[in-house]
Order: sequence, then C-alpha cells, then structure tokens
Amino acid sequence: MSKNGAMTVGQAFSQSITLMNAGRYAEAKKICEDIKRVRPLEPDVHNLLGGLAFKMGHAVEATTHFSRVLELKPDHNEARLNLARVLRDLQQWTEAATHFEHLASTVGNNADILMDCARVQVKAKQYDDAIRTFEKAIAVHPSADLVQTELAEAFLKKGDITNAEKNYTAILARTPTYPYALINLAVVRDIQGRMDEVLVLQEDAIRADPNNADAHTHHGLALLTRERFTEGWDEYAWRFRRTFTTTLHDRFDMPYWEGEPLQGRHLLIWTEQGPGDEILIASMIPNVLAQGAKCTLVCTARLASLFRRSFPSVDILLREHIVAGTAKAPGADFQASLSHLGRSLRQGLPAFPSEGAYLKADPELTDHLRSGYQAGADKPLIGISWRSANPAAESEKSTTLADWTDLLSIPDLRFVSLQYGHHTPEIEAAKKATGAEIIVDPNVDPLTDLDRFAAQVAAMDLVISVSNTTVHVAGGLGRPVWTLVPASVGRIWYWFLERTNSPWYPSMRLFRQNRGAGWTPVLSEVARALALWR
Repeated sequence: MSKNGAMTVGQAFSQSITLMNAGRYAEAKKICEDIKRVRPLEPDVHNLLGGLAFKMGHAVEATTHFSRVLELKPDHNEARLNLARVLRDLQQWTEAATHFEHLASTVGNNADILMDCARVQVKAKQYDDAIRTFEKAIAVHPSADLVQTELAEAFLKKGDITNAEKNYTAILARTPTYPYALINLAVVRDIQGRMDEVLVLQEDAIRADPNNADAHTHHGLALLTRERFTEGWDEYAWRFRRTFTTTLHDRFDMPYWEGEPLQGRHLLIWTEQGPGDEILIASMIPNVLAQGAKCTLVCTARLASLFRRSFPSVDILLREHIVAGTAKAPGADFQASLSHLGRSLRQGLPAFPSEGAYLKADPELTDHLRSGYQAGADKPLIGISWRSANPAAESEKSTTLADWTDLLSIPDLRFVSLQYGHHTPEIEAAKKATGAEIIVDPNVDPLTDLDRFAAQVAAMDLVISVSNTTVHVAGGLGRPVWTLVPASVGRIWYWFLERTNSPWYPSMRLFRQNRGAGWTPVLSEVARALALWR
C-alpha cells in the first residue's frame, strides 16, 4: 500500500482474509482499516469489515459496514445476504425480510434464500408474504415435506386453521410418518377441540421418530394438561434436548435431584421461561425448605428483590449473570428444574397446596399504595389487566378494554390498571364509554420492577386479568384473582382442562373462553360474578 516494498492493496486485502480465517480478527481489522483509508469507496473492504465485526461479536457495527457496501454497490448480493442474516440475528425482522425479499427476487429460485426469507416474514408477522414465499420454495427445495410443514405453520400463525389442516394432512397422505406434520396436526386438533386425537398423533410421531425431542416435549405438555403428572414430567424433560432450547440445563456440574432426601443437602434450583413460569416454579421452594435443604435459586433480575423478601433463607443468583459468565453457582449437591421439582413434589393433585401464599410484598409500600388508590373512599379496589405480551399467543390471550364495558360499568368500585405498557387512548375511551375512572400509577412498571408491582397487586381486594404475569403474582401473594383463560392457543398447560380453580394457586378462579365464542360471553360472566362478589 506504500512505497519501498510495502504490500500492495491487493496483498494487504489477501492477508486480512488469511488472518480472519486464522481467527486473528483484531489484526485483520487493523489492516482493513488501513486499506479503507486508502480506498474508502471499495465495497469489498467494507464487506470484509462487516464480516470481521460480526465475528468479533459486534453485530450492530457489522450492519453499518454491510449497509455501506450497498450504498456503494446496490447489487452486491453477498453483502446484502450478510446484512439480512445479521438483522435476523438482531431480531429486526421487518428490515431483514426486506433484504431477503430483494435477494429472492434477484438471485432466482435459491431454496436457502427462499426459506430464510419466508421464516423471517413469519417472524415479522407478514404471513401472506411468507405463505407466497413458502409456496415458491416448495418447487425447488429438496424436502417438500419440510417446506409444506412450515407453510402450514404460517397458515396456523395467521389463524387460518382450515389451510393449516389441509397442508398437514397433505403431507401425511404423502409421508404418513413425517413427525413434524404429526406434531403440528396435533396442535391443530387441540385448537379444534378434538382432544382425543391429540395424544394419538403425538404418540404416532414418537413411534415414527423415538428420539424426536419436539415430539416428546409436546407430548409431555399434553399429558400435564390432562393432569397425568408422572408421565408428563418425564416427557416434558425432553425439552432440554431440543435444538433451540434456552434453559440452563447444561450450565451446572452437579447431578439432578431425583427425589433423594434433602435434609442437610444443598439444592440449586433454576427458573426458565417468563416471569409467570418463574413464579410458578418458586411455589415449590417451601416444600424444598420443609425437607431441610439449603437452597440457591437462579432467577431473572426483575424478580430477585421479591424472591429475596419471600425466601430470606434462600441464596438468590441472577440468571443474567450466569448466562453472561460473570457469576458462578456455588457448589451444591443437586440441581433441579421445573421438571425435576414437579416429578418429586407434584406427582398428583393431593400434593398441591390447599391454601396459603408464598410471595411476600413490601407491607409498608402495599399500605401506602392502597391508601393512595382509595383516596379516602371506602370502595373495593379491583386490579385489572387485559392484554398479554406472550410472543406465541398474544392475540389469543389478549382482550380489548372495550370488551370490559359491562364490568367497568358496575358502580361503587375503584378500578386500578395493572396492565403493563402504555394504553392511555384505550383507557380514556373506556372512561368515556362507562364513566369509570381507571387509576394508572406511573410509578409502577412491572416490566422493570416486579417487587413494586407485587406491592401494587397486594393492595387490591380482587384482581381480574387475562393469563399473564399479573395472575401469577396475585396467585403467589394469595390475593383473590380471576383469570381469563383462552379456549385453545395460549391456554397454557398449567391451567389444565375444564377446571374452574387452579391447583397451583388456591386463591384463583378460572373463567374459560368457549371455543370460537370470543371474549364477550366470558367477560359478561365475570361482570355478573363481580356484581355478586361486591
């Protein structure tokens, strides 16, 4: 790149590639930066810098370099593909879909690009676009069964049960033992209310592929939903073998607890899934402590303060620190997940608690909040939450506040929003329609501070909510809580089938949606119950 025998630009570029391939990323990047100063408009240099940034764990920086390549050379398909993949990894689904769509239209019938494109379109909830892309991929992909299964799943996510069923049955007519079509057709049958067929299809999938972790996991959930606990816990433990599992099952060295005596032993418990599931798992900590065990609990940061108050003898570690490698678990005799705790402590309905609470809110803050919400009026406080942010079933689990008109019209009650997120227009519209004042406390945000939120929930006389974190907090605190349970997708295994009560939370009452009937009948039933309750 200079006189007196120094490398040419081409030689420097080749050396940076050699260094990158050897894993010497910092050295390769330094050379690339030197080249960029000499050739600032060279697309391939920016493309290589993007690749290096990605390998060094700097995904956002990588997108800057790949975007610069496309500014300089819009038809640089390698950089566009790199950019699309990094955006996908960053979960910027809409932006990633735009670039994959461009590639799909310019590169031609490339099976991998078409599949990547369709999958990102699904993530972006662009279901019609995804369906069209999957249909193109079927013609060129070596596995029509795989593509048609994902096509059917796109129909399922769109809510088009008829076409989802049509595609799954077409696959099985062609390949009767294709496990993923069997697994997903079982999901469709569950949605349709054809419950007797669900287990049969899952068992067929396991016979077709005995080591299929997805088939066993779905089977476990179906068994637990039917209160077949012994079989269900064992099958559900297969989730650790799934390709994309995010549990902590491989983070610790100690053996799993299989029901051995715990007197004088140390048990490490780790939580998983969202905060609602973490609270449900914590319901078994009192059983562990009653057996004389020392206990360490790994949980997410926003639950740590609440759990420390609720279980003062338990050591609390943050899941985020374990994942980042900035904290290590202490030595313990055993570790336990939900499955292992359930297998030993929740073998049948008699093993569930009949009464009592296990979470403890800050009593002074609870009293302070309650006094403020009542504002001198001796009216019951009713906490309400009407939406779920569950990424897999948000639309099925959520209602609109307009659906709550009958309930909000009941006089002599004070309603408090326990809903996370910002919903000012919806709340104002409800007030205009019903005259009800819904108290919104800007100092409580359950998305960041569940300890303060627990105090808010504890201040309520009654909580009414869709199936989300709110109901788990209320149930764990032992507060009266009425939970709106969807009929199919989003029902969640731990609400079981047809029950009007929850074995997990003795203070809970379940109001179940009828299949295909929407939320209006359920909320009318809740309004009638609330009129009698007060």
